[in-house]
Amino acid sequence: MRVFGAVRSSVLTGSAVLGVASLVVFVGSMIFGVRPLVVVSGSMEPALPVGSVVFSRSTPAAELEVGDIVTVERPRDLGLVTHRVVSTTAGPGGSTALVLRGDANTVDDPEPYVVSSAGRQVWHVPGLGHVALFLQTRGGLAVAGAVALVVLAVFVLDPARMAGRVQGDGRGGVDPDHQDPAREDPDRDDPATRRPGGATGS
Repeated sequence: MRVFGAVRSSVLTGSAVLGVASLVVFVGSMIFGVRPLVVVSGSMEPALPVGSVVFSRSTPAAELEVGDIVTVERPRDLGLVTHRVVSTTAGPGGSTALVLRGDANTVDDPEPYVVSSAGRQVWHVPGLGHVALFLQTRGGLAVAGAVALVVLAVFVLDPARMAGRVQGDGRGGVDPDHQDPAREDPDRDDPATRRPGGATGS
């Protein structure tokens, strides 16, 4: 029972920590405009290993500097790219042309990215992206569901409550269908407490 109690405490504590961390990430994303992205290529290694989660915040292009790691849209709807700023050139209407290059690449990206804002990296967490991508698969969903059921079961099965039930069963309760006849009416055979009008004998 003690071992189960320790395991239960560890599982509930871990679940609480994970829940609080998820809440902090969500609230931080809402308040500060931070956006999480998973790194799926090695173009920014070793700074951003594959499987990292990058947290970036939208920043006006005019505030970006050489050396910043930014996320921008590729031309022709080819998706997002996260590379380092090599140079910036101010353009018309508050736009800026960014020349980017991956740390693992030997040449700049094929063409500048003309943007008015970009997601500048705030921090990153190595390896977290592998977990996020796995949870999007059928196997990941199955594992997440199983873990949720285990946590729920551990939460419901309270060792203190279970111990109380075991002790209650061991005290030997009274079966209402098999009570001692003498205990049904304690006054029945006591002459000193016989009801008025009854004979007491001599």
